Amino acid sequence: MSVNFVFDSSLDDVAKRLCYQYWSYVSPNDYIAHLKILCYDYNIRSDELFATLAKCQVYLGDIHCEYCGRPYQLDVPADIPHARQHKSWFCDGCISFSGGQLTVSR
Repeated sequence: MSVNFVFDSSLDDVAKRLCYQYWSYVSPNDYIAHLKILCYDYNIRSDELFATLAKCQVYLGDIHCEYCGRPYQLDVPADIPHARQHKSWFCDGCISFSGGQLTVSR
């Protein structure tokens, strides 16, 4: 699985490591526990965790919009299996531009 990170220039190496650890989550059952562990390990509150994560954009490197080529942007780790189910994918911008004529196939 190819996951690409784009970090805000204000993030230091510790914050980047936090983002990498957040996105390393794979268990479908213990997401809240994963968040609590990250907050404990980095000695931060949950609002600080999400403020840091908001400065990191994550994309699947191997899934692109079939029309414009934009990579699939992820919001949470649980999006990864969902994105992998698509046989084809069109980004929201291209769907909107097409007047809804482009559709996602499963």
